[in-house]
Amino acid sequence: MTKRWTLMALLLIALAALAGCSSDDDPVDPPPTATPFETMATAVEAYLNDNTDCPGVITAQALHDNLDDYTVVDIRSADAYTAGHIPGAYNSSIANILTDVGTTIPTDKTIVIACYSGQSAGHAKIALELMGHEDVKTLGFGMSSWNSSLATGWNSNIGDNLASPETTNNNAGLTEHAFPTLTGTNATIVATRVAAMVAAGFQSITWATLQPNLDDYFVVNYFGQADYEGTGTAGVPGHIPGAYQFTPYASLGFEQMLKNLPSDGTPIVVYCWTGQHSSQVVAALNMLGYNAKSLSYGSNHLFHSSLTANRWTAASANDFELEVGGAQTPEFAAMYAAVDAYLNDNTDCPGVITAQALHDNLDDYTVIDIRAASAYNAGHIPGAYNSSLATILNDLNGTIPSDKPYVITCYSGQSAGHAKIAMELMGYEDVKSLKWGMCSWHSSLATGWNNGIGDNLASPETTNNNGSLTAFAYPTLTDEDPASVVEDRVAAMLAGGFQSITWANLQPALDDYFVVNYFGQADYEGTGTAGVPGHIPGAFQFTPYTSMKIGEMLPYLPSDGTPIVVYCWTGQTSSQVVAALNMLGYNAKSLSYGSNQLFHSSLLASKWTAAETHEYELTDPILP
Repeated sequence: MTKRWTLMALLLIALAALAGCSSDDDPVDPPPTATPFETMATAVEAYLNDNTDCPGVITAQALHDNLDDYTVVDIRSADAYTAGHIPGAYNSSIANILTDVGTTIPTDKTIVIACYSGQSAGHAKIALELMGHEDVKTLGFGMSSWNSSLATGWNSNIGDNLASPETTNNNAGLTEHAFPTLTGTNATIVATRVAAMVAAGFQSITWATLQPNLDDYFVVNYFGQADYEGTGTAGVPGHIPGAYQFTPYASLGFEQMLKNLPSDGTPIVVYCWTGQHSSQVVAALNMLGYNAKSLSYGSNHLFHSSLTANRWTAASANDFELEVGGAQTPEFAAMYAAVDAYLNDNTDCPGVITAQALHDNLDDYTVIDIRAASAYNAGHIPGAYNSSLATILNDLNGTIPSDKPYVITCYSGQSAGHAKIAMELMGYEDVKSLKWGMCSWHSSLATGWNNGIGDNLASPETTNNNGSLTAFAYPTLTDEDPASVVEDRVAAMLAGGFQSITWANLQPALDDYFVVNYFGQADYEGTGTAGVPGHIPGAFQFTPYTSMKIGEMLPYLPSDGTPIVVYCWTGQTSSQVVAALNMLGYNAKSLSYGSNQLFHSSLLASKWTAAETHEYELTDPILP
């Protein structure tokens, strides 16, 4: 893409050379060369004095209505971005914007920069424009205008804080100054100074800081003359006492604003209506070697009540959708796509089959028993193959046939969930797990469930805790190839074995865990029809089949290593959820026996009873 500053710098040098030419009869001096300052000034003048491109704001409404046409770059902190951002937005910063755009951030659409209030985005916009990215825009009033929940900055900073606006025109008192000296070459000065500006960050000052020390600053009023003098149509009653007036789009030139600005380090403060335009002027001045800052919130902070234009009001804030969570690496996105397609499909997950149904149709299934070899040898379902979580994928490629649907069986039905999701994600369709495990196949194997039930949660909580959820960044799966991440992460999950925790181990250290209740909301709150009296104290509720999604459950799960415990009714669904979370990079465990261990007596559904066990044939039992 052609860079505007390159063409203008070459034009400046060419014009200077022509000015030094004379007739053949006169002595010819070497053509003068533009200074680095003149090259830099020509670049920013070409941009700032183009009112079709600067300040180049877009309203939240216009962006929302045409979101697919733009690439949104959110330069707020990672925490603010994670807590809620425009759907599809990329997170960056002023310091990293030049590196990120064109690498991790695509450039095939018009870029919109979003910040908190619309002010700091101006620094990022002018940087991108001067480096050749055309038609960059900033979001008017920033994220404050996208969603009212983010409008605290604007709502708390409007006011009538300039008690006595001045109407006197002070420009007759301007004096000329030498231009700053910039070191470098004409070929690299723009790139060098842009990089220095973004590295320094957003340069601003509040009225509270400026007002007590007003005489120490050179204040630039970036209005038209009539508004500066309090006679315009925008309702401005005047200007900051002592301020000088420079007209937008006409004054940033060698013979206008620049020669009148102090170049001795005196701080320059530029203010406009909202701080969005002055941000770009200030960025330009700092690139030119001046010491400049933008007045936060501009005239809206000085005389908000009188403004009839460019005014923040409650109507400026919308309530457009916010996407929660951090940026996704390509590897995380690929892994998420796989588990989303599986876990949020209630026709496939948890995908259990009862012992009765399996027994009555045993010839239609290939049964894989993942218990220890000793347990398998003591007695297993006729025709079942023995395997394990660690070896199941290899065994499926070797000793286990693939001509029938599979049923995975384990001790209680819980660890089989890890194997089931692994097989499904690796392309094996119509895999089922045996409900209640081998406990339901034969009463002699029911010890686990018979001992696992109980009423161990003495005081269930009914309060909904979801209002206190906070967002986290997503785990970073950068060690994987996006093309093979599913295969690699499935293998790692299986190698890690069944991840579970008992209530006896969880309860004493409950505050150390992030507990996920995988029920519907009514059952979580103790008002459902399944007899559940509530939930584990402090647990958060996520609805099965709808919540394991970006913007739902995932952005609220801690990605800092905090252990996550998921519980459901029996531990069979939570086993698959936990396997998925571990594949996504979280640290998750399934609560053994689920709600049947917490409040078994009150359950009206998904409840282990003696009626769940049968006396079906066992092959190769070790007889007494």
